[in-house]
Amino acid sequence: MSSPGPTTRSYAQLCGIATAFDVIGDRWSALVVRDLLLGPLRFGDLASGLPGIGTNTLAARLKDLESSGVVTRRLLPHPERGTVYELTEYGRELEPILMALGRWGTKSMGRLPAVVETRSRWLVAAMLAFHDESQHVSHPTTCELRLTDGVFTVRADGTTLVVTAGAPEDADLILTIDDQHFHQLLTHQMTPADVVATGVATVTGDPSVLPDLIRLVAFPDLTST
Repeated sequence: MSSPGPTTRSYAQLCGIATAFDVIGDRWSALVVRDLLLGPLRFGDLASGLPGIGTNTLAARLKDLESSGVVTRRLLPHPERGTVYELTEYGRELEPILMALGRWGTKSMGRLPAVVETRSRWLVAAMLAFHDESQHVSHPTTCELRLTDGVFTVRADGTTLVVTAGAPEDADLILTIDDQHFHQLLTHQMTPADVVATGVATVTGDPSVLPDLIRLVAFPDLTST
């Protein structure tokens, strides 16, 4: 059993929920974890992906998450060099917890202000939150997903769905589409045939696998929430 390190503040309650919030309850901590779910990131990429966070705050949250055993740092090999932050095995245990929290939070999105920040990474993470395990693909499929501010890999095999940041070495399908129209695709406001016919998406490879992939996600229409 993993044991988190000491935190600067604690509820000091003999309760797992209280202890969990000792670790990720500070403002931004859970969102740092959310952004690392799809893969490691450099400090600058984390900062740009979390609009509104200060660099001092981000550094403090990363330090706390490291001391708690949730996040670790890793040096990249030559020629990339630099340092990335990534989730530990203990940190990855938060994935189903955050996905469940995301599904719950979606029900309150009607309270959001008219102008909100969006990121492709958040939309792709929502695919995991709303993965419909009752659906399946007919054969293993790898899709390279090129969205507004990032490239992602979607792998499907049977009822399994895995999404990571970055491009795959090879893909059965390359889908290039902006976030808005991809959201409409996931919420079934547009069909795969629609996005191709209207020109809002470009498909390279086997387009017949796209409907199977979309069926794996039971994504809610947030515009009506």
